[in-house]
Amino acid sequence: MSEADAGAVAAAAEPLSRRLSYAQCWEDFGILREALDVGPEDDVLSVSSAGDNSFALALQGARSVTLIDLSEPQLAVAELKLRGGHLPYADFLTLLGLSPDGAEGSWDSTSALAIYRTLRSRLTDRARGFFDERSDLLEQGLVRSGRFEGYLDTFRRKVLPLVHTKATIRGLLALENLEDQQAYYDDKWNTWRWRGLFRLFFSRFVMAKLGRSEEHFAQVEGNVADRLLDRAGHALTQIPIRSNPFMQWILSGDFTDLEQAHPYLSKEGHARLREIEERVQFVHAPLEAWLDQAGPNAFSAYNLSNIFEYMPADAHAAILERVAGVSRPGARIAYWNLFVDRQAPDALQARLERDKESGDALLQRDRAFFYQAFRVEVVR
Repeated sequence: MSEADAGAVAAAAEPLSRRLSYAQCWEDFGILREALDVGPEDDVLSVSSAGDNSFALALQGARSVTLIDLSEPQLAVAELKLRGGHLPYADFLTLLGLSPDGAEGSWDSTSALAIYRTLRSRLTDRARGFFDERSDLLEQGLVRSGRFEGYLDTFRRKVLPLVHTKATIRGLLALENLEDQQAYYDDKWNTWRWRGLFRLFFSRFVMAKLGRSEEHFAQVEGNVADRLLDRAGHALTQIPIRSNPFMQWILSGDFTDLEQAHPYLSKEGHARLREIEERVQFVHAPLEAWLDQAGPNAFSAYNLSNIFEYMPADAHAAILERVAGVSRPGARIAYWNLFVDRQAPDALQARLERDKESGDALLQRDRAFFYQAFRVEVVR
């Protein structure tokens, strides 16, 4: 990696290292599970973010899952969620800012703080220190407290009411089949006001100010709002909204059915958090540094989120080369492209095989509408 590329990566990573960007994972755990297909002999390296997708892989049956992140706040949030397996289910939901009946705001922030204090001794010093100083995240509802969740909350509270009435939104969320959903989108939802305000709010300028950072657009070219509008249209017409927790949250600020939300939020998933606890490891380090110290055949599956979004092409290739060097033959790698096209370069074809057919097919069922591509690659 050149000195200039290393500088670009560091500039984009710096704001991520200090803040809680995501209190939930905004990548579809369903297609990730299909792509990696982990089992009891798999050791997974997974970009932590809020922890949800890493837990999904552990609950799928992976032998071990190593959560890695540059951000201590992200790791603290993931750790608190995992330790929440020691709580009764109702207390667990209250700790996260959720309620069993899906009624936003029906939980009690005072109770969330009291529940945290009962769990505090189970946390590492790092996570305990973070939440002792940032109890405000628990008071506002933990899964609502990331920068990106705040951005989406602004869209739901301030922009969406200028487009559709509450009745229209509830009508969309209540639809039970794709035929009705497609007709509803054409007849009631896809108005000029929807398209115009969507393009404004999800423009590069607004996203950089409220949802991400300007450094994260350094590699981006073209109109991002039009691409997102096209993907949103796909999600609203081609994917059942009753089973789409991502769209449910964006439009209502909650999940319609916790049993279909992130796996760790279901009753069964929560009950198994204690089972997977000993198979989960948290690492605060740059991915490149961790790969450099990993031994041969260390991992058989990788969830790399969308970390290549802010990296120059050479930096992306350098990391994939490191991944191949510490992987078992047949190891599967999955990651998303948001606005920047990244896939295993031709120079690595001898070491990495692109499974473009699988990635493209899975993207069509991706319930989180943001992403332009889903990459699945296999170590030879």
